[in-house]
Amino acid sequence: MSTTNKQLEDSMMVCWAASQGDVHELQRLYANGTDLSAADYDGRTGMHLAASEGQLAAVQFLIAKGLEVSPKDRWGGTPLADAKRGNFKTVIAFLVKHNAK
Repeated sequence: MSTTNKQLEDSMMVCWAASQGDVHELQRLYANGTDLSAADYDGRTGMHLAASEGQLAAVQFLIAKGLEVSPKDRWGGTPLADAKRGNFKTVIAFLVKHNAK
């Protein structure tokens, strides 16, 4: 598999698991060496998807693994902006506590 295809596959798996709040799958991916910061074609990461769906446990896991708290997608959007759009108060509070922009 080419590097580009591997990166795309990684981003799809991470984004899907994060959006569903599937921390067990995120743990499995992490244990297998998957890049949890992989972004899709729009620059959206698992952190973006977890925040946009209000998946606090996934956000907590990703931050605990050292991922960037405020990655920007191709439109300049951040996970905090996504959480605010969905009015996910616990996710917003957690991101702000971790210095999200």
